[in-house]
Amino acid sequence: MHLLRSRPVPLALVLAVVVPIVFGAICGYLLGVNETAYVVASLLALAGGYFAGYEHDGAGEGALRGVVGGSLFAGFILLTKEVTGEEPKAELPDPEILLLPLITAVAAITGALGGRRRAKDIHEPAEAKEKPEFSLARLNASEFVGFAGAGVLLASLFMPWFGTSETNENSTLCMKSGGDMCSAWETFGVLDYLLLAACVAPFVLAYILVRGHQLTWRPGEVTMIVGMVAFALVLLNGIILGRPGERSVDISLEYGYLVGLAGALGITMGGLVRQARGGRGRKPPGTL
Repeated sequence: MHLLRSRPVPLALVLAVVVPIVFGAICGYLLGVNETAYVVASLLALAGGYFAGYEHDGAGEGALRGVVGGSLFAGFILLTKEVTGEEPKAELPDPEILLLPLITAVAAITGALGGRRRAKDIHEPAEAKEKPEFSLARLNASEFVGFAGAGVLLASLFMPWFGTSETNENSTLCMKSGGDMCSAWETFGVLDYLLLAACVAPFVLAYILVRGHQLTWRPGEVTMIVGMVAFALVLLNGIILGRPGERSVDISLEYGYLVGLAGALGITMGGLVRQARGGRGRKPPGTL
């Protein structure tokens, strides 16, 4: 089995990011359909974390792969559950958001075991050693600012973003009224997934950095742009273009909206600091 860092970057991103997202969405759908199918699929996914860790040299690298894959997998279980609106057929922790750290911890352990086994069983070919070494030392505080911003933005999507009026019967949003509040996932459609995609950007940047890839633009520029776009989208859908809903009467902003803005700003700042420290290179395609 090849090391993940020896694969082409697009394929590596598919294996490390797209696969856990897709499998998480599948398990999230099965959660509302059949308990046995959900449990079996989840166990297969966690077992797959061992083989994902086996694509790395050592327990540390395998654990990091498990953290990234496990968090994406668990996050999309919860997101798909919210989208489908089905009652879970299997028992979930209370509150349900605890599923995210629980699965991430298990995935980190299985990934570490796989990486440890790889280190014992396989010696890299001489030509592979000429490739940039995987090193967490390449990360600095700016990456962790981006991680924190992504986590805050993701968490905010489950918080109340908008509230209805207790006294105005015409104040309705996401089929709620009378002072009830709506989260971003209850309010928006496409915007939810755009913000979710923005949360992935800091982790993609970190993966590129720890692999030591040479880019034709400053590391962090794309992440900074993604954060700025996310920040603008949140501002547009609540302040600049007004409140959402066909009958947006007496709709108030709630704390989750401000938390979302803070999260998008965190992603922007993480990319901004990183690109300020990087060397000058060509700008990414499509930017001025």
